Amino acid sequence: MQSQMKSLVLALWLVGCGSSTSPSGPERDAGTQVDAGTRSDAGVTDDAGTPDSGVAEALPCEKTQGVCAGARRAMVDGAYEPVCTGRSYGADYEATETLCDGLDNDCDGVTDPATWTDITPTKFVPDDASVDSLPVAGGFLMTYVDSSEGIKVLQFDESLTLQSSSLIPLDAASSPFSQAQLLRTSRGLALYFTAHHFQSGAFAQGHLVQLDEQGVPLGPPEGIVLFEQARYWGGWGGSARVAVSMDGARIAVVWTVDILDDREVRGMVVDANGAVLAEPRVLFQSDAFHFSSPEVLGLEDGGFLVTIHEDGGEREKSWFRMRRWDRELGPVGEERIFPVAYMAIPELLMAPRDDGGGWEPMLLYREADGPTPRIHQLRSLFEPEMSETLTPTTWSQSSALGATVTSRGLQLAWLSTTFTDIPQAAPPSPWKGRLWGLGPSGVMTDWTPGPTPLSISLQGAAVRLHELPGQWMGALLRTATDDPPSYTFHSLRYCAP
Repeated sequence: MQSQMKSLVLALWLVGCGSSTSPSGPERDAGTQVDAGTRSDAGVTDDAGTPDSGVAEALPCEKTQGVCAGARRAMVDGAYEPVCTGRSYGADYEATETLCDGLDNDCDGVTDPATWTDITPTKFVPDDASVDSLPVAGGFLMTYVDSSEGIKVLQFDESLTLQSSSLIPLDAASSPFSQAQLLRTSRGLALYFTAHHFQSGAFAQGHLVQLDEQGVPLGPPEGIVLFEQARYWGGWGGSARVAVSMDGARIAVVWTVDILDDREVRGMVVDANGAVLAEPRVLFQSDAFHFSSPEVLGLEDGGFLVTIHEDGGEREKSWFRMRRWDRELGPVGEERIFPVAYMAIPELLMAPRDDGGGWEPMLLYREADGPTPRIHQLRSLFEPEMSETLTPTTWSQSSALGATVTSRGLQLAWLSTTFTDIPQAAPPSPWKGRLWGLGPSGVMTDWTPGPTPLSISLQGAAVRLHELPGQWMGALLRTATDDPPSYTFHSLRYCAP
């Protein structure tokens, strides 16, 4: 019995263990490995261009400078690019560089290249006050007195490409020594100009012309006459400037009058249509040797700031006089006087306050003479002023200065000119110069296109600045040639982050 039980247990044990042929038992893998000793990628790497891949290594790209440095051909649809494109060069690459980003995007060895373009020749160059520019939708307008025939208005797009041109005729009896200024009022665009008459009597007239957004007159091209000022024997008179109030509803007009040894600055206020709101009145009087360059600026309170440059005929006696005036040109507070360098010419701007609380007037001026003339900035004009020297410049006999407050801060550009002794040189030589710029970074840059200096007319030297999209700046300036004597406007587009 005991032997029978042992036989039964042995039989049951054999059935439970199963065999290699039992359908219910696990199959052996016969000693093989799951991956059979191979790699899951079959020896091919992601870039398909390493020596062990069996695929040729990517060749270097054609361009090797700037953002293209070290670039190799990208594989597209299973093959390398025959000619490298942005897929090979990377996201910063541009076939034609348009970005102002501190990179050489088109890989030509030049970072953020400036573009210099000839715009148009001019027939006559009276002075800096005959040139002005103003931003408009999609670009800006520029105006200048071309001759006694009339005043030109040019329209540019945001790339500084000239789009259109119009001529506002002047009275045939007027002199080409006229002044022009573009305005934006609550009504729209307008042009102010002063026409000087000699043939039909010695007098000057201030005109206001309404314009459309392309600079074409709306109505009679001569507009309406705001004032008429006699030009007295022995005096010039008629140097005028205008400014729009910050709400656009009022225009202040100021002009100088010389009567033998007596000199005045007079002013008036009109509305956006030219209707008189404040009759002409005397703002400043002087018996100084030189009384010139009036400037006016609209203030936050609706009033105006007026400055005048005065000197006694000596280099040590030169100063700016300034005073605030209310909406009707009534005096506000006391007059202030700032000693300045001889023949300095002021420029008034509105700038954001340092504390972010609105806007305040800022006065800029450049010393016109000397081995290292300086550009100065005056803030807090009717408090203890903050006078700051922005930069020394090169030797200069010109105070042509362009300035604008941009979204990135104050931008400046100016012409530094020197005398060159050229025998029998025809006007406008023998002055040569270079164009310089200064941005918020504080770095002064020579923007002259090449080593050869520009030929400059001192009387007609002018620089105007505008902010362009993408951290670019646009400068408009006028140069001259000797043979034949001629004058040309140029545009410069440059990177100014």
